[in-house]
Parts: sequence; structure tokens; C-alpha cells
Amino acid sequence: MGIKVVTYGGKIGWALRTRFSGVTSGLYLNTQYAFRKSLFKKYIDHFNRTGGKEQPCLVSIETINRCNSTCDFCPANRNAETRPFMRMEEDLFRKIIAELRDWDYAGYLNLYVNNEPLMDKDIEDRYAYAKQMLPKAKMLLYTNGLLMTKERFLKLAPVVDTMIINNYTETLKLHKNIAEIYEFAKNDPTLREKDITIQIRYIHEILSNRAGSAPNRKAMKTQHKICVMPFTDMTIYPDGRCGLCCSDVLEQTTLGDCTKETLQEIWANPRYQKTREVIGRDREDWPFCRGCDFVDSGIRNTFMNSKMLF
Repeated sequence: MGIKVVTYGGKIGWALRTRFSGVTSGLYLNTQYAFRKSLFKKYIDHFNRTGGKEQPCLVSIETINRCNSTCDFCPANRNAETRPFMRMEEDLFRKIIAELRDWDYAGYLNLYVNNEPLMDKDIEDRYAYAKQMLPKAKMLLYTNGLLMTKERFLKLAPVVDTMIINNYTETLKLHKNIAEIYEFAKNDPTLREKDITIQIRYIHEILSNRAGSAPNRKAMKTQHKICVMPFTDMTIYPDGRCGLCCSDVLEQTTLGDCTKETLQEIWANPRYQKTREVIGRDREDWPFCRGCDFVDSGIRNTFMNSKMLF
């Protein structure tokens, strides 16, 4: 625990991603799927055996749909953004949190989808409110850190359980403000039990094709793979619509509307059920997902394993 700085694969991984990014990414995605396919199938079977009563692993709320970075792989970067500006109204945000409380929600809550959460001037207060209202949930924050100051960091650290700062760069160096936060946090004894990771990421990297929306990876080859995202994720846009997953950066899918339905109604509705039925069999059979090569990893795997232990 405590704050740490990492980069995928160390210096060798960095060299591969900067020099052979497309090839490295393709190999990584295929290897990742090969190792996790069995877990995905087991969790889908488990989910279906419970009659779909398992809560989402991750509820992601995009409170503002803007980013201040220029990452080549992201359709929401400030040079590529095409979505009309939206910021979630406070009443809608509190309605969603109230419904998570009524659901006795115990998964991860992430106030981020395809944006920079610190561009929301109220993000600290929104995390604090969610933390107060949802004692069983785990607060998760992803940020590029460009707007992170010591003052904002100190407001967020007490109300966020896991903080991931993606330091996007062309070198293996931290941005000045992030380096200052790292030096401060590693020497503060009150932060030693916090789970804070600074990831040094290559800003020009080629990653997944994000269902065809990634600016630097447009190729869409039919994927004969299952996908676990409809079984683990609930993704909410600033206007309250629920989309399929984080790969739908351009918000082309709608599985529900938080302004008209409760979260539990959306999670159990026929649209979600049909999506799970098809994508849990083969993403080739779902038009939006047919060529998407994204493969889940990280916290969802931990969540799935923990659920299947009981």
C-alpha cells in the first residue's frame, strides 16, 4: 500500500510500446484474452445461475464529458472530441447515489468514463458525498493528473480508496506537479495505508481499437470472443443514459436512462439481458461489438474471483 510509481513491463516494456506499439498491443490483447477467457466464462455462468442478481462490479459515472490531454489512442482527447459538452446536474448525480444506497451497493464506484474527472470543479465534493452515502462501496479514481494539485490531492485522498494517476508522457519521467505529489505522499505517514498508483504511460501508444473509435487504431477485424463487460459494468453518461461500456466513447449505445428508470430496473431490463445473452456467447453477433478488441483486466478480475468463492 502507499503511493508507488510503475510502468508496464519496466524499461523493456516501455521500449516495446514506444517502438513497436501496434504489434505489442495486439500480442498483449490476444495473450490477455487467452489467459482470462476461462474466468470470463465461469463468471458468466455464475451470473446466469444467480438469475442476474449480482450487482455490477463497477459503476462508472461520467460527470463531465471533457478531457484536457492529447493521448493519441483516445477519441475523447481534446483534439479529437466531437461530443456536445455535457456536465451532470447535481440532482441527477444525487439520484444515482441514492439508488446505489437503496441497492446496498458494494462494488466499485468510479466518477470517470472517457474524460478527465478533475475538470469537474465539484469532483472532490461528489466523491465525498458518495463515500458518505455508500459505506460498502469502494471509491475509485482514474486521472491523468495534469490538474492535480497538493490541495486537491489532500481533499481526494481521504474519500478515495484506490487512486490511479496515469502520467501520460513521451519519456519515462513524471510531470512536475505529479512528481511533487509523489514526494509529498511517500513521506506522509497518514497516507501509507492508501492505495495510490502513478502509472507512467506512453502518450502516443496504440491500444485497443475501442470498437473502431480509437484515432490511431481504426482497423476492425471480426472478434470471435466473448465479453464480460455487460455482466460487470454499468456506464452512465452525464445526461443519465446508460451505455454499454467504456469502449463506447462516442455514446452510440443506450441500455437505459437514469432520468426515467432506477438503476436496478435498468440492470434487469430486457435490453441489458439481450446484450448479455448475445455478447456472452460471441461478440461477433452484436453489431457494435463485432470488431472491438478490448479485453477486460484489473479490478473486474478480482471482483469476479471474489464473487465465485461464495
